[in-house]
Amino acid sequence: MSQPVEILLDSVLTEKATQQAANLNQYVFRVHPKANRNSIKLAVQETFSVTVRRVNVLIRKPKVKRDRFRRNNLSVKSGMKKAIVTLKEGDKIDLL
Repeated sequence: MSQPVEILLDSVLTEKATQQAANLNQYVFRVHPKANRNSIKLAVQETFSVTVRRVNVLIRKPKVKRDRFRRNNLSVKSGMKKAIVTLKEGDKIDLL
């Protein structure tokens, strides 16, 4: 997990994430479950050639969903780990 490609899985492009990128200079990435703040910071700096100010990490736990019509049919909504990366003023990442 030392390569930046292994740490940063993909970028999250939702309405909230694009507003954060435009207004607050924050970008959201889906990251490897075992990645920590320092490795995420180094991966973003190495991949996009920007200066990272802060990294916030969120973990979404997997959830079990039950089918309404078939009682014993269970499905699992997978969990994930997200990182919200705040950049130095003036730095930008072109995701699209």
